[in-house]
Amino acid sequence: MASYPPPYPPPPPYGFDPRQQRRMMKEQARAQRDAFKAQRQAVRDQRALYRQQIRGFRRRSLLGPLLLIAIGVALLLVRNGRLTATQAMNYYSRWWPMLFVVAGAVLLLEWGFDQFMASLHPDTPPVGRRCLGGGAIFLLVVLSIGGVVGMGLQDHKQDLLSAFGGDSDSLAQFLGEKHESDQALDQTISPGTSLLIDNPHGDVTVNGGSQDGLVHISAHKEIYTSSDTEADRRNQQLTPQITNGGGQMTVIVPSFDGATADLTITLPDATATTITANHGDIRVTGLKAPVNVTANHGDIELSTITGDATARINHSDSSFSAHNITGGVSLKGHVQDLNLTAISGQVSLEGDFYGTTHLEQVQGALRFHTSRTDLQLARLDGEAEISSDASLSVDRAAGPTLLTTRNRNITLDHMAGDVTVTNSNGSVDVTSAPPLGDVKIENRHGSVNLTLPDHLGFTVDAETTDGSLQNEFGLPVNEAGHQSSLTGTVGKGGPRIKITSSHGDIDLRKALIAPLPPHHHLSPQLLQSSKHQSLLRLPRTSPPGK
Repeated sequence: MASYPPPYPPPPPYGFDPRQQRRMMKEQARAQRDAFKAQRQAVRDQRALYRQQIRGFRRRSLLGPLLLIAIGVALLLVRNGRLTATQAMNYYSRWWPMLFVVAGAVLLLEWGFDQFMASLHPDTPPVGRRCLGGGAIFLLVVLSIGGVVGMGLQDHKQDLLSAFGGDSDSLAQFLGEKHESDQALDQTISPGTSLLIDNPHGDVTVNGGSQDGLVHISAHKEIYTSSDTEADRRNQQLTPQITNGGGQMTVIVPSFDGATADLTITLPDATATTITANHGDIRVTGLKAPVNVTANHGDIELSTITGDATARINHSDSSFSAHNITGGVSLKGHVQDLNLTAISGQVSLEGDFYGTTHLEQVQGALRFHTSRTDLQLARLDGEAEISSDASLSVDRAAGPTLLTTRNRNITLDHMAGDVTVTNSNGSVDVTSAPPLGDVKIENRHGSVNLTLPDHLGFTVDAETTDGSLQNEFGLPVNEAGHQSSLTGTVGKGGPRIKITSSHGDIDLRKALIAPLPPHHHLSPQLLQSSKHQSLLRLPRTSPPGK
């Protein structure tokens, strides 16, 4: 056992207080934190003072106030009618990049002015540079976005308006107030002088019946604008311009967005007339001279015309009608609905027709041609109707008849003369009337029903694949696998009947069929055409009383 005591720690010094020591340490740490915060705040204050000093040397550019002045002037011009809202938008959409050119020029001039003033006073303290404020920058960004959007709308305005069923006039009508006025003009026209009418915005109505040797023009004007002053100015500019010379009188209406002029013209009956309407309907009646009309966005209606009528329509929603025409009718273009009745001359219809076509009483040769259907008749005593979907019907027509189409259900009733039909994916029903001609029918993926006059002779050759073959003439049917055929002579023979079908039935029937009324003065002929296989041509018939 050790004789020495253990090494105990020395006692605390006299007067030592642990609590007091901890309190002092905390106060010292707090003092250090306060000193750090004060130092950090001093740095912040110094930085803020430096920024204020820098701002003191800066000067605002004049670009912001100049932009506000320009915008205010433009709005004032629009408000007082010196500039229409449509014109203002069109100008800005076209010239908005000049905004950056002007802004850069202003800043460059300001910098040059500052440099010049500094060179004049080299001893003075330098002044701060000019800068754009946040408001001016925001205004430039907004104006730039507006310019880009306006430019896109301007480039594709017609497409957008067409998609919503409107045009530039519709936009002007939406933005402006309507102002109406009427104007009457009279002009002497010499016998034998033709008339040319051009109206870009508005309807054109032409009537015969003027007995005083004058052309009477009535213009109903509609102007859409935000001020009466602008309306009066445009009303004067919208006056039809008339020129007369060289055997032709011209009536031209100036073109303005948001302004239309509906023309009603009365002229001598024997005046040959040419009409062009860009946005408007055309109506012509009571003339005894050729008529040539073009409607780009509107309907055409012709009636009681002694002379050839030529028309062109370039809008798929427009319609065309012609009634009581003593002469030929020719139509080309894109049309919704067609309606022709009582036409004594030849009829040629060529283009794309998206609605219903109704034809009635056409004494001359008829030709109907689209990308889907080609129909030619020598004469139409009854009526024909061609729908946009799947039906095509003709009643009481004289041949030669040529029909080539697809995806249609065809009904030809009381067809005299030769008949040739080519179809697919649809049925074909033909009733031939005396005098019987050659009949040739080819139909794929569809049935064929042919009714022939009783007690008339003919030779027949019919064949179908994957279908049945029946006849009411007692001719034997040969069947071999999927094919059925029939060949024979009825009576003493005569016209040739040839029918070919696939995936469809063939049915030959007989019935008592009255002949068509004779038209001995009409002599159907086939005239070769450069585009198509043939074009039916008939001699012109004289109107009654001549």
